[in-house]
Amino acid sequence: MEDRASTRVEDAELWSRAAASLSIGVVLVDADYHTVYSDYADKIPTGGFAERILLERAISALKHDARLELYRSQTLEVFGPPKSYFQLVTTPLGSDPHPPFIITVENITERKRLEEVRRDFVANVSHELKTPVGGIVLLADALSQESDPATVLRLSRRILDEGDRLARLVTDLLDLSKLEETELHQIHDVNLNEIASECVDRYRLGAEARGIRLEVTFAPDPPIVSGDRWQLSSALSNLVDNAIKYSEPGTEVRVTIAISAESIEAIIADRGIGIPARDLSRIFERFYRVDADRSRATGGTGLGLSIVRHVIENHQGKIDVTSTEGVGTTFTISLPRIPT
Repeated sequence: MEDRASTRVEDAELWSRAAASLSIGVVLVDADYHTVYSDYADKIPTGGFAERILLERAISALKHDARLELYRSQTLEVFGPPKSYFQLVTTPLGSDPHPPFIITVENITERKRLEEVRRDFVANVSHELKTPVGGIVLLADALSQESDPATVLRLSRRILDEGDRLARLVTDLLDLSKLEETELHQIHDVNLNEIASECVDRYRLGAEARGIRLEVTFAPDPPIVSGDRWQLSSALSNLVDNAIKYSEPGTEVRVTIAISAESIEAIIADRGIGIPARDLSRIFERFYRVDADRSRATGGTGLGLSIVRHVIENHQGKIDVTSTEGVGTTFTISLPRIPT
């Protein structure tokens, strides 16, 4: 009995201090398969009682397997909602026939989510690039066999349209890649009144051509924020461009710059088709389109709102959206105000 006792983990206090310093959960089991230390319940965030029970069952199963000298890794998937993932690994502490062992518990939900985002991104990029490239190839092939001048002109214009779409997609991808660095390199005091004025001037003719009024209301005092002028202009431009694209002729898109006690706000409101409630939580995802047919018809790449989100995150701001189908949509950007 003494020999078996000597194989137990002797310095429980030392193990406790070492385990407590880790960012993952730890269960320490001695040679008699008694749990002598456990802290996963405190370190591993779970969605509730059901997840906790499933984790306890998985740990019990790993302890049982360790009796058979089966030390393994297991990924536990909990369907939720929300869905979550936990990785459990058993590792023997020594080479004795029945050594003490450790079970590590890690919540890998965020890692899994990022893996899924990367897979989806690659698949979406491939699909989005394939469409215009395939169109250009088919149109060029048809053009090479055509002699009628009117048809040649029509096919040439189609090729130019697909080429423009491809160029916009590549440009947005490059912009998004730069923004995801999340580090601002060109930080200056930026006047949002000036950004809004430039943006409205840029889109006014296009809006009028679609029968849409584009109006702007400036803040009475200079609305100064600290940030990257190009990024802020890009975010506001994307929102105004979207508002125009999804509005009907005879309606209005209004840009308002306002100053509150702690922030500078840019509010872009339209009276367009609106966004269904089921889609509001996903509109900032890459390539997510509420109305795919309309987006493609108007030249949208599906990356505009992702760019906006990254710009606002880079500037420690926030963006809110409210929308009602058939009534319109309002995006509100809030950026930290420079203390005076």
